[in-house]
Amino acid sequence: MKKILFLVVLCIFCIGICCGYNYPDNDLWARLIAGAHVIEKFSVLKYDFLSYTPTHTWYDHEWGASAIFYFVLKYFGTNGLIILRGMLCALIVFVCYKTVELRNPKSTVPYNILYFAFMFLAAYNAIGPVIRCLLFTCLFFSFFLYVLERARLGKKKTLLLLPFIMIFWGNIHGGCISGLGLIGLYILGEFLNKKPFKEYIYVLLACLLALFVNPYGINYVKFLFSAALMKRDYITEWVSSFHNKYLFQYIRYKLYLVVMVLTQIIYLIKNKITYEKLDKTKILIILVMTYLSITHIRHQTFFVFTVGTLLYDEFYFLYNSVTSKIKFFNEDTSKTITLLKEICVYFILFMVSFPYIISLNKEIRITESKYPRYAIEFIKINKLKGNLFINFDWGSYAAYKLYPDNLIVMDGRYEEVYDPKLLLQMKDFHLVKNDWYKIIREYRTDVMVSGQEYPVYEKILENPEWKLVFENNLSGVFVPSNNAKDKYIYPPAGNEYYNKNLFNTNIKF
Repeated sequence: MKKILFLVVLCIFCIGICCGYNYPDNDLWARLIAGAHVIEKFSVLKYDFLSYTPTHTWYDHEWGASAIFYFVLKYFGTNGLIILRGMLCALIVFVCYKTVELRNPKSTVPYNILYFAFMFLAAYNAIGPVIRCLLFTCLFFSFFLYVLERARLGKKKTLLLLPFIMIFWGNIHGGCISGLGLIGLYILGEFLNKKPFKEYIYVLLACLLALFVNPYGINYVKFLFSAALMKRDYITEWVSSFHNKYLFQYIRYKLYLVVMVLTQIIYLIKNKITYEKLDKTKILIILVMTYLSITHIRHQTFFVFTVGTLLYDEFYFLYNSVTSKIKFFNEDTSKTITLLKEICVYFILFMVSFPYIISLNKEIRITESKYPRYAIEFIKINKLKGNLFINFDWGSYAAYKLYPDNLIVMDGRYEEVYDPKLLLQMKDFHLVKNDWYKIIREYRTDVMVSGQEYPVYEKILENPEWKLVFENNLSGVFVPSNNAKDKYIYPPAGNEYYNKNLFNTNIKF
């Protein structure tokens, strides 16, 4: 009964927290477009039709996730997407719990719910708003860790599951490469542990072969590896977690990082663990995950869920060694206090999260500080058709709202569709560096939307070739001066209109 209560409250907590923050990710719009084609036409898009700049074959490594998102939105609405996100997060934490439980199969099942609640909260900021394909990779990665740890305990037949899981993972999200990397760490770690590792080599090869089961063939596998090694210095989630711009952000992850690193160091020192006694596989994974999470915001989730799972025993060894020395009550009283504490914790976690789940007002919302909704609506109602130059982050939203009347310059699909050099041209333009105006000269631009925070905004205001026809606190709409009209229709104000029509689109297949 205690185990069921533990799992139910933990699940409700994860889903409830996810229901409380519902803002769309920048890339959700492109995912819905691609998913609509899969569901409505039963085929995967292999070409881009949204952009006016040069593109290559659309290697959509997220087509499976896109289909799931579109299917859920179509049949279950926005509530479905919100609940799906919560369920994926709950499943990830559940798999982490089951991995911990492997080491405690009989009497010491881990019911320390606050540990897993804090684990989830530490990863929450990096998980992102509403629903992201990354969640599928976090889930599959956690499951790979569970199977690999199970194999280390002697149950190696479970490894046969991984190639079959990889077929699904490889067609849902390109983060499947991380699964291969995890197996590689187990091969190296078990080699250093002087333990059998051939089975891991076999499963690695089988998982690699599983990647070839996809709609694009061998070129897709080549693309995945090239994309995995690609530098993305100008994309937010690929910069360092300790970049100057984000030094005081992701605080929960950073506190968790400090606690877990100190836990490992103190545990090794306290128990005087020598190199010979060291579990090289575990240490290797912890070191790699720590490094990746520090160097890339995107990898914070991998660190939290992986290291939190692997260091559970060490954390509670140190925790118990401290608390066991502090005794204010006799044994019977302590048991009563512990029971009351657990009831209180369960009740608080339940009450904090459950109201969000039963709320009838769950909706995905956008704000003017997040998207140029007024600017996009201005373009739409005034029928400013043609090639639209717009910020990288807003590209998918603009395409979702304005296609086929407007084509975009570029969006978050990045290496899936475009030459990465185009992003550098975009960067130069917005920061007014090098030959910054080249991208405008090279590709015909009929309408421009620019964020006011960029230096180029003032430059365009001063440029006689362009005229500002709409402006608010976030962005401005520019058209060629010789095409400007004397009067324009202005978009409606207020949140209700935009949130009510959030997923309206003209895209048809």
